[in-house]
Amino acid sequence: MNLIKKNRAFSTISILVVVFFLGYNAIYADEKIKIYADEIKVDEINNKVKATGDAIAINDDNLRIGSKKLTYDKSKNYLEADGNVIINDQMNNTFFLDGLTASDDLNIMSGKAIKARLHDRSRIVGSNFNKKEEISVIENAEYTPCTKENYLIKNCPGWKLKSKKIYHDSKKKTIHYDHAQLQLFNVPVFYLPYFSHPDPSVKKRSGFLMPTIQTDEQLGETFSIPIFLNLNSNRDLTFTPNIQTNANNFYNLDYRHLNNLIDLKINSSIDDNDDKTGTSNHIFFESKIFNSYGDLNTFVKTTNNDTYMRKNKINNLTVLKSGLEFDREEKDTYFSIEALGYKHLTTETQQWEYLYPNIIYDIYNINKSNLEGNVSLNNKLSFRRNLNENYISLASTQLNWSQQEINKNFGLIYDNEANLRVASISIDEKSRSDTRNIRFYPQFSSKISYPLLNSSSKFNQTLTPIIMPIIAPYNNYTEAQKVTNSNLFSANRATSINEWESGPRVNYGIEWFVNSAKGPDIITVIGQNYRFNKHSNDKASEISDYFINTNININLQNYLDSSLIIDRDDLKIRSLNTNTFNKFGDLIFAINYDYTSGKYNNPAEQVSAAGKYELENNLFIKFNGAKNLDTNKNIGYQYGIVYENDCLGIDLTYFRDLTNDRDIEESNGFSFTVVLKPFGSTKSYGKNKVFGPRI
Repeated sequence: MNLIKKNRAFSTISILVVVFFLGYNAIYADEKIKIYADEIKVDEINNKVKATGDAIAINDDNLRIGSKKLTYDKSKNYLEADGNVIINDQMNNTFFLDGLTASDDLNIMSGKAIKARLHDRSRIVGSNFNKKEEISVIENAEYTPCTKENYLIKNCPGWKLKSKKIYHDSKKKTIHYDHAQLQLFNVPVFYLPYFSHPDPSVKKRSGFLMPTIQTDEQLGETFSIPIFLNLNSNRDLTFTPNIQTNANNFYNLDYRHLNNLIDLKINSSIDDNDDKTGTSNHIFFESKIFNSYGDLNTFVKTTNNDTYMRKNKINNLTVLKSGLEFDREEKDTYFSIEALGYKHLTTETQQWEYLYPNIIYDIYNINKSNLEGNVSLNNKLSFRRNLNENYISLASTQLNWSQQEINKNFGLIYDNEANLRVASISIDEKSRSDTRNIRFYPQFSSKISYPLLNSSSKFNQTLTPIIMPIIAPYNNYTEAQKVTNSNLFSANRATSINEWESGPRVNYGIEWFVNSAKGPDIITVIGQNYRFNKHSNDKASEISDYFINTNININLQNYLDSSLIIDRDDLKIRSLNTNTFNKFGDLIFAINYDYTSGKYNNPAEQVSAAGKYELENNLFIKFNGAKNLDTNKNIGYQYGIVYENDCLGIDLTYFRDLTNDRDIEESNGFSFTVVLKPFGSTKSYGKNKVFGPRI
């Protein structure tokens, strides 16, 4: 009753607003209906009310009927609307009709030549319209989700459902179709004697999802039909049988549960293999628990068959990560503890690696008020073990101090940093004797930069010489990485947990930055590292190779980034990496080139590319692929044609996958994907691999 009273109150307020703003001159009201119009005449003899002008009739449920002429027969309890009729219901759906007859409470209606615009902007048209209580029926109807106003439903460039009758149950929030015909570009492609789906007001509802058809050289034909179960507002379950002609059938199960305390996801599958090897399966479990003390993450990813998921196109993972994590972050502290396991799927032996426990406790801004600069403390405890029982344990404490100072007289910028690390390291490998020691890593560095500015009416440029001396004692624990754009001015280039770059050294280089209002932004960095280790047993080289990085950013849609390392001895190219992304008109393409000379590492040269070109509105051709230039072999490639608008996606692709791993063989073929927005997709290959850069 309260809800009814609220609806009536809302209806009354809405009516008053309509009357006020539209300026109706006349009002008629009885127990079931209220009529507003420019002119209202009451015929007491025939017991009729005639409303003309911009007339509107409203019931207690706030359903509205608008027309130029309304006739209300009080003795027969019906309302008649002539000419162009507009209906607005409580769900903000709009209906247009050529004429309408309705009961006095507007719960029973009958009209012709209906055009409906639902609140999600999808549309229905039909010859006749009938409504009784919660059930609405449209005859000779067509439904389309196309939303663009310039698309007439009869020539909508997408998909539509053509049906003898469309039923809408507003109580059950369901749309039913009798003798439905699915049409793509007005061409019939599929017949359904009966079909239903939730109306636009429903976000989730149990039922069948769009079936999927897949083809593959190894698997043959695969037919999948997901069954969705909406358990409640925050839990759902999807079960998907996958029937394959050339391989074992398998069955997917997806479960989701989300509330303010937990985010739980389970993804699993199992096949029906009946030979001696038994069934293959996988399970992915992930949960996140949120509370005021911190976040607890639990995740398990495992399979009993290394190639099972990749072979059946479930996913392309080659490493599975499982573990338990807890972290807590406050204003000046961070704490994390985790136990991790890694399962590798690309070797014949199921190889596991473990990291447990891995504990991090960091404290920031220590004595910030009493000491000029920032002081922090980083603590770490970790144990790493593999299947062969080799392990490395590390316990370390690192005290850090950092400060930036600007010399206003000369324009010099000093970024000073001091570190003291104490680490207890134990290495136990079967190939060598146990090594246990305590290591001390003191270090001081100062990055000194001198920006030189030059501005003109056409462009601005900054030339910044940089020198970074680093003072540290000699030791034999260095495994410094090659100089890159990310570590050129790094105080420590060692990446292993048990390594630390040692010995006095200096990083130096020049950074040049140019920008203009109309032209590109260009950043070029040239640098090198020199180590004073002539009398040391350190592994790192005395003088590094020359590093050059250039980034050209024309705009957000066009850029190039290239990193070049030149050998310090013979000035030959040691490595080159170039990435470019460009958009010119209707053409989008990306290219990645990677080259390593092989002087210090295994030689490698690879190029990958991806592109997309719009032939006309909503129609594209695409390509992506990769090739190993060192071996002159393709890694894989795809090319195809794509059509996509607001309600339909069609993708026809030829693929070549050269992956080989035990029972996974090279394959090629065609993939055909149809996406009927918003209902789902039909695929002929499943998840295609992307061999080139993503665009």
